[in-house]
Amino acid sequence: MTHPPIQLPENAPSPIAITTDFGAGSPYVAALKGVILDILPWAKIIDVTHEIEPQNIQQAAYVLSAIADYFPRSTVHLVVVDPGVGGERRPIAVYTERACYVGPDNGVFSAVYAREHVKEIRLLQNPFYRLPKVSHTFHGRDIFAPFAAYIASGAPCHSLGPVVTDPVRIHLPEPRRLADGRLEGQIIFVDRFGNLISNIPAEWLTDNEAWVFEVAGQLVRGFHATYSDATPGELLALSSSGGLLEIAVREGSAARRLAAGVGEPICARREQT
Repeated sequence: MTHPPIQLPENAPSPIAITTDFGAGSPYVAALKGVILDILPWAKIIDVTHEIEPQNIQQAAYVLSAIADYFPRSTVHLVVVDPGVGGERRPIAVYTERACYVGPDNGVFSAVYAREHVKEIRLLQNPFYRLPKVSHTFHGRDIFAPFAAYIASGAPCHSLGPVVTDPVRIHLPEPRRLADGRLEGQIIFVDRFGNLISNIPAEWLTDNEAWVFEVAGQLVRGFHATYSDATPGELLALSSSGGLLEIAVREGSAARRLAAGVGEPICARREQT
C-alpha cells in the first residue's frame, strides 16, 4: 500500500499481531499480552483472530496470507496454533522482506514461504528471551510471546539462535486449469457469515456472466460483482475481498445451505450456449 509519508517516532517498536486458536474469551490470550507488556510496556498489540479452529494449521496459514499485506512492514506476527506443543517441533522466527513471523515450525507458515521472500529463519533458542520457567504445554506464553516482544523491541535476529534451513511445510491445495477450460479447486475457508471461500483466483473468471459453478451438488450460475446482484436468500458466486472465488447466500449462509465446509471440491465451467 502507498500512503503519504508520516514521521514516526524514533525507536518505535514494531507492532505485534496475534493469531491463535485459543478462543476470544480465553485467559490464554490475556497471558500472551501480559508477557509482551511486561517486557515491552509500550508494545502495539493487534488481535488478528483467536477463533482459528482448534489445531487447524491450514486455516491459520490461510488467515495469515489474507491479512499480512495490510499490516505495516516490520510487523511481528505471533502465531500460536500449536497441536504439537511440548513435542519435537521447533520454535522459530521467520524473517521476510515485509515482516517477522514467530511461532511453531509445524507448517503454519507454509503460505508465507510460498508468497514472500524469506531472508532467514532462526531457531528460538536463546534462554535470555524466554521466561525463566517454561511449561511443557504453553509455549505461546513462555517462549513465543517473550521472543516476539524482544524482536519487536529490536533484538537482532542473530541473537535468537541458529539458522534453520529445513522448515516444515504443509501441502496447501492448489487450483487447476484443465485443458477443456474447466477450473477445479476447493473451499479453503468459511467465514462467520457462512461464505465459502475457494482457492480459485477470481481473476481466472474473465467473463463475469458465462460461468457455472458446482459445489456440494448445487449449480450456481453467473459470476457477480456484489451481494446485491442477488435477491435475499439466493445463492451467488462472486469475488471475495481477497480476490478469490466465493460462494455466498445473500443475507444467509452458504455453508448451512449447502452443508459444505473446508475441503469441499468446487468446479467452474463456462455456460454452454
